[in-house]
Amino acid sequence: MSGGRAWRRKVIARLKAGTAVRIDPEAEERAELERVAARVAWTRRTVDQWHDAQKAADAAWMKLVEPYADLDDDEDIPELDPPPEQAVVDRLLAQLDDVRHHDRWPRHLHWTDV
Repeated sequence: MSGGRAWRRKVIARLKAGTAVRIDPEAEERAELERVAARVAWTRRTVDQWHDAQKAADAAWMKLVEPYADLDDDEDIPELDPPPEQAVVDRLLAQLDDVRHHDRWPRHLHWTDV
């Protein structure tokens, strides 16, 4: 058997046994903590952005319904198109819901155990 073939067989055997890669537990733990910290930071930033966007959307909605403030209690406000600020709120909420309900993170926050 040639040296190259024997080397390949050793590598394949180590891959099958799960011993081909030497893992540094401390480095792995640091990397995991960094990944978690990045996700926490993204979540905080996104929630803050959502909160600010919601305030802006609330103000925009109030401006839209202001002309109807004098309607009697039995009169309905006509159907109004949402203000552009609402789209920002909806986009941010969709991102947060993807994380919360489906564990779908933005691409840069994905990682695997492999």
